[in-house]
Amino acid sequence: MSQALDAAFDRLEQLDLTRIQSTGDWDLGRMFSHLAQGVEFSLHGYPQQKPKLFQATVGKLAFSVFHLRGRMSHGLDQEIPGEVIAHVTADDGMHRLWTSLEAFRDHEHDLHPHFAFGRLSKDRFARAHLLHIENHLETVNTV
Repeated sequence: MSQALDAAFDRLEQLDLTRIQSTGDWDLGRMFSHLAQGVEFSLHGYPQQKPKLFQATVGKLAFSVFHLRGRMSHGLDQEIPGEVIAHVTADDGMHRLWTSLEAFRDHEHDLHPHFAFGRLSKDRFARAHLLHIENHLETVNTV
């Protein structure tokens, strides 16, 4: 398993859902569901793609910057194009995210291109998922 995927599982395992809250526009369940869909889309295909030219230029550059910085920054209330809005409990959202990461870990076939970053190796996709999770967890505080 990749270091990024190990780090994602470790980070999620540290969260006590009874002692945290979201300070962002989305509640915890919505946020975890959003993160899970990002992982699921890498396995099954994103409903909508940015143009290939965008992926090969702006998208590739953006991922490179995020990867090198070790930090992603994006609009934390922006949906993934084609995402299905899911208002679920924090427990259900976390379960979906955890299950999606397990499916990603066990996936042995080609991954689908990221809607903005284009085609990524499994290790780079794991890194993108970790950075996405960490970016959204910036809006989580302990209560």
